[in-house]
Amino acid sequence: MVSAIKKIIRVRKEDSAYVYFILESYEGITSYSTLDHRSGALYRDLELSIPPDFLSETEALLERLGDLVHELPAGAGDSAASGSG
Repeated sequence: MVSAIKKIIRVRKEDSAYVYFILESYEGITSYSTLDHRSGALYRDLELSIPPDFLSETEALLERLGDLVHELPAGAGDSAASGSG
């Protein structure tokens, strides 16, 4: 079995619910987990798990979301932050 492709994206906190909704509405092309963040952070980092067969569709979706999402280099998420909130 081919493993999923991982990407980390950052969204502003006020846009996060909208981005979650959009990702969920494209059922099956990617799943996501919200990474830990510092209390009061103005953004949320999401780790996407993308099946290889849906990589181009997911990348096109992220492109259409435009300035709402910013792809981060691998390992650049705030997952080392203590606590969530």
